[in-house]
Amino acid sequence: MQARFTVIVGTCAAFLMACTSSTVETRNSVQRGQLVYAKECSQCHGPAGQGAGAAYSGTGVTPPNLTGLSQRNDGSFPKEFVRRFVMGLLEKDDPNSAMPEFAKTGLRHVYPNGGADGEVLEADFEDLLLYLESVQS
Repeated sequence: MQARFTVIVGTCAAFLMACTSSTVETRNSVQRGQLVYAKECSQCHGPAGQGAGAAYSGTGVTPPNLTGLSQRNDGSFPKEFVRRFVMGLLEKDDPNSAMPEFAKTGLRHVYPNGGADGEVLEADFEDLLLYLESVQS
């Protein structure tokens, strides 16, 4: 009976540690995504993602409110659509749009010295998507 109790307690402890580790990793990824957002997106989409950042005024088009993506998609965050749109893998309604195609430009502000050969690192982009998902209203 003592051995069985020890196994059960040990198993529960292992599950709790795994959950805590996963939560910490997710929180760190969201924080990293927030930094990527602040450097690459906030100038146009605003510091809180609600559109109308400082740099948009000369573009003639108000950038969309990124905090309402889930709301505009039946309560589900359109992660794959956002990934493809931001990377420039979808045809845009306006080919002259001010929205950069990050697959071509890279993360210029995250890596101002050309780090990562101007490429968008998948981990950075995944963190950005996690952050955007976390700010949905």
